[in-house]
Amino acid sequence: MKLKVITDILPKDFVSIHEQAFEGFFLTSLGSRFLFLYYTTLVKSSKGLVICLFDDSDNLIGFAAGTKMSKGFHKEILLRNLFSYFYVLLHLLMTRPVSIIRLFKNLNKNNKVNDDDGNYAELLSIAVPPNRNGNGYGKKLLAGFEEILESFGSEKVALTTDFYSNEGVIAFYKGLGYEIAYDFIAYPNRRMYKLIKLL
Repeated sequence: MKLKVITDILPKDFVSIHEQAFEGFFLTSLGSRFLFLYYTTLVKSSKGLVICLFDDSDNLIGFAAGTKMSKGFHKEILLRNLFSYFYVLLHLLMTRPVSIIRLFKNLNKNNKVNDDDGNYAELLSIAVPPNRNGNGYGKKLLAGFEEILESFGSEKVALTTDFYSNEGVIAFYKGLGYEIAYDFIAYPNRRMYKLIKLL
């Protein structure tokens, strides 16, 4: 197995792995066109970071995607790629208008009540297909992601997870040094945890 930082083109099956790992999640419901554009713009951003885990036959096992600086990241990739996002969002507006409202309301997930300045790196998604769970791939991806962030001088990394996630997900992150910083309500009424780890 090998970890590789992706800097240009997404590997084959990248979006498929997201869809398998996050079946039923809001981002997945926006469709494969949106996911492909989202991850492509994330990869091309100077603040984005995507690492992939491949097996010995170069098949994609999973990935970790995030940003070296959380503050304003999503607004920045949207504005820098406005033309590309326009067509995908126009399609969503015609087919699922409510999803556009939710998307824009959740562009900034930080809870201002908690004085979250967003000055940290952030893991936005980590995905391994369900049939590959339990093999330590998620832990390997997360360790690789953090190691690369440290090489860039990051001092802390955050992630957001659903309050109603099974206890195993939260225990997984806590076991790797993440601590719950605060909880908040995302639109429309979804309770979330922000977890932070010092690197």
